[in-house]
Amino acid sequence: MSAVTRLSMELDGWQAAWKQLEAFLDRVDGVADQDAPHVQTVCALLPVFNVIERARRRAVGIALAPALACAPRGEGLPAVSAGSLVGTESRLPGVEELEFAVGTIGTDSDGKLTGDAVLASTVTLFAFRDEKHGGEVAVRVPTYDFGPLSVSGVVPAAIDAGLFTTDQRKDAAESGVAELGTWTGLRTARRAKLTTTSETVSLSHVLDGLSVSSLSSAFDAVASGAAARKSECLSDRSVLLQAKATVQEQGATPELTDALQRAADSLQASATDYGAVATALQPPRTVIASVSGLASLKTTLRRADSPGIPGQLSNELTTLDTEAGKGMDEAVAARLAYPDGPLRMLRTLEWSLRFHWVFRQRWFDARNRTALAPLLRQVLKPFCDSLARVLAGQSTGIPLVGPVLLVKDTPTQATALSVTPTVDLGLVQAGHVAHVGGDRPTLALVLGWEVKGTEKRLRIAPLNVSIATGAKLPGVAGLVRSGSPVDGSAVSISTQELLDGHSAAGPQADGVVQELIALGAKLNLLLGQGGGALGLVPPAVAAPYPGQTFKLVPPVEVGATRLFLDGMPAASASGSSKPVQVARPGELLLVRGADDEGTWWQGVAQVDTVDVRTGAAARADDEVTTTPTPLCCGDDEEVVVITLRDLQLPKALVRDVTLRRDFKGFGGPSLATGVMLPIELDPGTANITVQDGGVTKTVLRDPELRAATTVLKSWLGVPT
Repeated sequence: MSAVTRLSMELDGWQAAWKQLEAFLDRVDGVADQDAPHVQTVCALLPVFNVIERARRRAVGIALAPALACAPRGEGLPAVSAGSLVGTESRLPGVEELEFAVGTIGTDSDGKLTGDAVLASTVTLFAFRDEKHGGEVAVRVPTYDFGPLSVSGVVPAAIDAGLFTTDQRKDAAESGVAELGTWTGLRTARRAKLTTTSETVSLSHVLDGLSVSSLSSAFDAVASGAAARKSECLSDRSVLLQAKATVQEQGATPELTDALQRAADSLQASATDYGAVATALQPPRTVIASVSGLASLKTTLRRADSPGIPGQLSNELTTLDTEAGKGMDEAVAARLAYPDGPLRMLRTLEWSLRFHWVFRQRWFDARNRTALAPLLRQVLKPFCDSLARVLAGQSTGIPLVGPVLLVKDTPTQATALSVTPTVDLGLVQAGHVAHVGGDRPTLALVLGWEVKGTEKRLRIAPLNVSIATGAKLPGVAGLVRSGSPVDGSAVSISTQELLDGHSAAGPQADGVVQELIALGAKLNLLLGQGGGALGLVPPAVAAPYPGQTFKLVPPVEVGATRLFLDGMPAASASGSSKPVQVARPGELLLVRGADDEGTWWQGVAQVDTVDVRTGAAARADDEVTTTPTPLCCGDDEEVVVITLRDLQLPKALVRDVTLRRDFKGFGGPSLATGVMLPIELDPGTANITVQDGGVTKTVLRDPELRAATTVLKSWLGVPT
């Protein structure tokens, strides 16, 4: 079995392995999407209950402490410790209670259930850097809504004090039917344990204890308290309105959204009353000298503390408490449903992914070292060696013995050469280069051979035959005639010819030079200039303007057929003793830039022609090309116009667009799967970043990788 065949089979295995992992990731994302409406509701309503508890404290002086901060999948929240999750009888139940309900239950040394909750720490597995995910998106598991858990830990007695007790779990395991506690039930139980002390009194109660004979300083606490409560009410009003917008998007009942609006209006009224009290108690506090004025102020403050019955929540907040409780219970029940609630399934899948990832990462690493990388080196080395031999003016190295001739006329872009039937092709392998002579000489990159009846054929990359026309040019444009020799004879190509992209022998021989340039560019695309993860260094083919990056006039549209340089490059930087163009026909170049959303892309352009034209001349071609000449090019102004054979970009690039040759190449795993794998799976594929407005952004290389895998597959004879 040839190395090419073994490599093709290896690529199939890698693609299957990544698809398995990708399916796992998609399953996790799918369950997270199922959970999303419910987690949005929970995280929107918990602040609502914090508001209600603050109103309760204003009315009666006691309330549950705020719930833990939460956000869907913990986005934007700092890491927390297991100790901070320990529930208290004085705290509003939060998302940690849902985690206790789906988490692992602890056991003692005898294996008996303890009622403790065991939670795993949050681990970052890897970060995507691909088109599908838009760049650096970290995959973390588990994705707790209270934020990342810094260290795995045990929360004592959390199970039996929560929503799914030990006994309920046993019953569920035995019967298959689970009866869980409700969130409102847990909150009510905690509220019932709150006790009143001499310090837990409302602000209006403090004012009621003062009279016109009280010292002015005795009113300081009331004045500052009223001002603080005004700000609190206004802030809480904003919380309710934000919650209304969120739950409305999730399909909340009209009763809940209406209750949120009415409660927000009630808080506005309370804020107005608190503001009136705070203002009246500003120095010189004339109101406290009047019995009637002070009595009116006390009435205003009592109304602010308890807009309804004294010592109780307002009717609006009482209604909200009821409706929000229904919404919370429904969302919690949906997330915790036994056995397939989305939160329960999500944690199970995240745990599985955590362990599956470890083994899959080891497989990728071991398989790459022992099979993939060696096979890629073995298959691609002949391509590099043949290029090096041609550049050195040596025989190309293809093992053809005796005179071998073409037996059929062969046009440009043909993928096979029919040769003398008696020739022995047994030692020919992919990567060898054949010198095709005749009036239209060229080089053919051999990919294998085959026998069709009595006909022997060399399978080749699309043949590059000069299509130059002219009365004095020999041969037929774009055709190699039957009888032309096919061998490994040396060709002499100068540095100047490589810089020009044209043969010194005349346009009829341009195919020799341009095929050499194209082969070098394709090896750079795969392996990177100077080599990379595979340890193969492609021979350096002389190029004009070495190391330079060229600015392009934006925008560069999807499928653009022309590129326009922003300014004329200095001839002194070309590296040539005579004027040369910035690129050569058939050459591959990188195009990098940002789209209208600020995402950076890097694709590959294949050059057809390069011309220096006036703006007027360039615009004359607008009718026959899909890419119009930019308005910035004046009629008499010269501009470098690069006509393309191909450009693959998923989105138009609208700023900071450049044309470049700084190929980084790819590691074997990304080439094998055709995916910009996380760096943990493919450290050999460089992660390119740019500074954009002070922000470091990843350049998405997916279009470049697609071009590279297309080259590799075509060389292996795999359909692309």
